[in-house]
Amino acid sequence: MRIHCLLVFFYLLVGHTFAQQFDVEFSRDGLLVLKELGMESSHIIDFDVVAESKINVLYEADSKKNLVRLHKNGMKETDFFASTTGLNNEYTIPVAIDAKLDGSVLVLSNFWNGHSWMVSVNEFYEDGNMNVGFGSSGYYKKNIMDNFDDNYGQSIHASANDEIIVVAKVQNFTTNSAAKKEKIGILKLSNAGETLSSGLYDDHNFTLNCAAMDNDQLLLAYSESIDDGQEQATYLASLDSDQMAYNKLDCITIEENYQSFDHIVLSNEKLYTSQMEDDSEGVYHIRKYDVEGNRDTSFFDMGKMSYSADIYNTNFVVNKSGEIFIISSSLDNEFEILIKKLLSTGEVDTNYGVEGVTSLYLKYPILDLSKMHLDYEDNLYISGAMRIEGSSYGFISKVKLNIQELKREKLEKFLDNLFKKE
Repeated sequence: MRIHCLLVFFYLLVGHTFAQQFDVEFSRDGLLVLKELGMESSHIIDFDVVAESKINVLYEADSKKNLVRLHKNGMKETDFFASTTGLNNEYTIPVAIDAKLDGSVLVLSNFWNGHSWMVSVNEFYEDGNMNVGFGSSGYYKKNIMDNFDDNYGQSIHASANDEIIVVAKVQNFTTNSAAKKEKIGILKLSNAGETLSSGLYDDHNFTLNCAAMDNDQLLLAYSESIDDGQEQATYLASLDSDQMAYNKLDCITIEENYQSFDHIVLSNEKLYTSQMEDDSEGVYHIRKYDVEGNRDTSFFDMGKMSYSADIYNTNFVVNKSGEIFIISSSLDNEFEILIKKLLSTGEVDTNYGVEGVTSLYLKYPILDLSKMHLDYEDNLYISGAMRIEGSSYGFISKVKLNIQELKREKLEKFLDNLFKKE
C-alpha cells in the first residue's frame, strides 16, 4: 500500500511540478509584494541581485522613493537604511541602479533644473548611508553637452576600472516636439563622482533601444531612420570605456515586420540579443554573438512563441550553461507568466514544461513585467506590477528554474514526512 501511494505521488509530482516552481522560502510562497498597511500604490523602479543573492531594490510607494536591501529569503536587511531625502522631491525622477564591487549602490536619476533635464547620480554605501564625498556634497548633476538640451538618463554601469558609465538620451532644446531630434549621450565619471568625459556617441541622430555592460565594454543597440523613415536600420555596437572608441558589431535593416534590437544580455563572454520580427505571428528571435560581434551561426532560434505570449511584455535571461529562458506575460490569463526554454544551441528544450514552455500563476492579476535577473545559483527573479483591489503594486517573484532539482527536493521532503509518520 505504501509503495502504491508513493507511485501515485510521484506521478502527481511529475505532472504538476511545472506550475510549482516558485521558491516558497522567498517572502510569501515565492512572491514579494510591495504592499504595506495604508499603502495605496507602489512600483519597482529597478532592482539588482548582488553577492550572496541579496537584492537591492529601488521603488516608489505613494510618491515616496525608497532604496532597500533584501536577504535571499526576501526579508529586509535591517542593517541597511538608506536616507533617500535627496531623491524625494518633485524635481528628481530615479530611473536605474547598479551595484559596485564594494557593495555600494549607484542611483541614476533625471533632475529638472528649471530649464531642462539633467543627469543626476548618487552613491549609497553598503550600510545605506549616502556618500557625501561623491560629486558635490553627495550629488553629481550634469548636462552632458553643457547646454539647454534635455538629458534623460537610461542606464548606469559600474565598470571593472572603478569608473561609472551613464547612457542617456539627449534631445535638442526646442518647443516644437515634432522638431526634437534624439541623440545618444555617454558620460564617464570617476569613482569619486568627477567628470572624466562627456559627449555624444557618433554625433548622429539615433534612437537608443537598449544598453548593457560587461567589465569595461559597453554595448549599445540603436536605430536610425533616413528619408522620412523610408530607409531604416538598427545597429549593435560596442564601446571601449577606457578609450571611448566604438565599433559597430552588427547591422539589421528594419523591414515592415521587423522590429529593432529589444534587449541585450551578456553571459560567460557571450552576447545575446532579442528582436521582435513579426508581432502578428508571435515571432521573437534570440541571436548569439561572441564579445567581438561575430555571430554564432551554429545557434539557431526559430523564434516562434506561444500565441498566448505577449511579446511586447517579454524579456529573457541566460544561465551559466548557456541555456535561455524567455519570460512573457500571458495574453490569455492575466494571472499567468509563461517561460520558454532554449538549449545552448537555440533549439527548444522539449523536456521542459510542455514542449518547452511552462506556466507560473501568481496570486493577483499581472499588469506588466519589467526586469529579470538570475542569481549565482541560477534562480530567476521577476519584477513587475500587479493589481490588488483596484490599485497597482510592485512585486518580485523568485523562481527555481532547475526542474530536476525541484522534483528531488519535493520527493525528499515527501519521503521524510512519510517515514516520520510511521
